[in-house]
Amino acid sequence: MKVVTRFNPTSNGNLHLGHVFTMLVNEYFAHSVDGEFVLRIDDTSPPAADLPKERVQSIIQSQMNDIDWLKIPVDAWQIQSSIMSDVYKELRKFGCDDIPERKHNHYLPVFVRLGMTYLPYPFVPQQTAERVVMDHMLDITHVIRGEDFVTEYSLYRYFCWMFDYKPPEMIFLPRLMGNRGDISKTNGGYTIAELRGAGHSANWIKDRLQEAALYYPDNGWEIYNIKPAPRINI
Repeated sequence: MKVVTRFNPTSNGNLHLGHVFTMLVNEYFAHSVDGEFVLRIDDTSPPAADLPKERVQSIIQSQMNDIDWLKIPVDAWQIQSSIMSDVYKELRKFGCDDIPERKHNHYLPVFVRLGMTYLPYPFVPQQTAERVVMDHMLDITHVIRGEDFVTEYSLYRYFCWMFDYKPPEMIFLPRLMGNRGDISKTNGGYTIAELRGAGHSANWIKDRLQEAALYYPDNGWEIYNIKPAPRINI
């Protein structure tokens, strides 16, 4: 079996250190066994879908430029909006005739943090079904993402069963934390653009991530080598 992993950042903000952490694990996992690493940019999910098209295109280009600058090897690039018509066709094959094509009217529910260290992913059934189809279309074998997505696990597996897809293996990574709390668009900062502007090199960024997230940095981004509570001091 050929291993295929993917990373799909939402195009509603700049690439940040948490993104890079997840990308490095996915890329290493795939390429260490001669597999493929796919970068699928999510420009169809809210809040990206509610931004002006020009802003989304600017964010997508910025994310792609940052990934190239970091020299993270990507085997295939994909923009979600370019395949959504095929996704809806696939959904309707399974009798999902009542699923509309989303047109700026598919909002995530609001969750209050309640003192948690991260915000659990507020999944929506239709969006999960779309993600399952997209992963199947790309022959994704392993989905490696943050632990905030664990709330989607059962629904994801349910749709795999419903569509008669072989479910990919799921691996959930601990949330990368920083001096200002969790590293995310919500908290702001920690962007690659911010660090580049401060004069830091791509290798400096990756070295800091290795020090923060890995027990033994020289052993690479193996799953067993990742700390349960990584924290980067920048």
